[in-house]
Amino acid sequence: MKICFLANSESIHIQRWVKYFTDTGHEVHIISDSSTDKINIENVIFHQLKNINSNRNTVAFYITLIINIVYVNYLIRSIKPDILHAHYVVYYGFYGVLTSFHPLIISVWGSDVLKVPDESLIANYIVRYSLKGADKITTTAEFMRDHLLDNFKLAKEKIIRIPWGINTNIFYQRYSSKEKELKEYLGIGDAETVVISNRSMAPQYNIDKIIEAIPYVLKSNSNTVFVFIKGYGTTNFEKKMRLKAQKLNIINNVRFISKNITPKEMATYLNISNMFVSITKTDQFASSIMEGMACGLVPIVSNIDVYYQYLSDNSNALFVNPDNPQDLAEKIIYCINNPEIKENFYKINKKIIEKHENWDKNARKMEKLYEEMLKEGEIKDEMENPIVQNIS
Repeated sequence: MKICFLANSESIHIQRWVKYFTDTGHEVHIISDSSTDKINIENVIFHQLKNINSNRNTVAFYITLIINIVYVNYLIRSIKPDILHAHYVVYYGFYGVLTSFHPLIISVWGSDVLKVPDESLIANYIVRYSLKGADKITTTAEFMRDHLLDNFKLAKEKIIRIPWGINTNIFYQRYSSKEKELKEYLGIGDAETVVISNRSMAPQYNIDKIIEAIPYVLKSNSNTVFVFIKGYGTTNFEKKMRLKAQKLNIINNVRFISKNITPKEMATYLNISNMFVSITKTDQFASSIMEGMACGLVPIVSNIDVYYQYLSDNSNALFVNPDNPQDLAEKIIYCINNPEIKENFYKINKKIIEKHENWDKNARKMEKLYEEMLKEGEIKDEMENPIVQNIS
């Protein structure tokens, strides 16, 4: 198959999809407004868009949007893909729909359908128009499927749940001898408790609330270190969080990891940690949460509906109010004072990941969806354009 992705090439999740399909012998193109140096995968053909200004009140925003729409249409006519797959409704899904190409799949990510539609009438229109124009919409979470049905009035058969899952050959407990080396590099002693935020350095993940919780934790447990992974967050936001940590006089107990890290490096970071924190207000069941579960950490997460798909408060996770740093601090302190829950939670979470979130199995499900959509398209073409045979 010739597959074209409309997506953010900086995302490690997009890179996983691209690598899977190139490794399985498909011709893969990616159209992205991210720079070409952010994707380092062999045999992928990259097409660069202009980076769109997020401020929708500027003339530059609309000029860039129009330029990208025209260029995406040109690219799709030139590439002639078998499948067009857009990740994130705004703006990649919108670009995809405006090409009038079929079959078109749009994968929703979370904030694109939970948060963006409330930002403005224009944003709401773009989301609804894009979802309506897709042939199939994929989601990773049961909660998200229900949300799409209830709020966007989409046909039930149009929405397909395909969990992405994680690579269980990379993410598992008791990783390697590299743990000691990493602790030495970070200046973390064996007696110190490590709390990791493995979500990207971006405002929607409430990183500021995690930092505000740290002084409360340190009053009770001074031997605690907090690790923040930048991921594909922004340098400017990370600088703001560094400054916040300095003002709160907690910088000596914080490690900011600015460089891009590989999945294997992430697994090592997780394995030196005791618990991970994800307190976003909107989400799907993110891969970063599954990775933490697979590596045996205690999940400390927002009390939002999507996380109840696999997690239960005090059973295999701890739920917190994402707006309350003191609530978060109390849960972290509870974990420190009750270290036995780490292994108890892991016994449950390991089974969940193995049963439902194996990357290899779920990637094949996506490939099968592509194949089925191509077959449906061929049948439809035959019905609309029947071959008339002369019988002599």
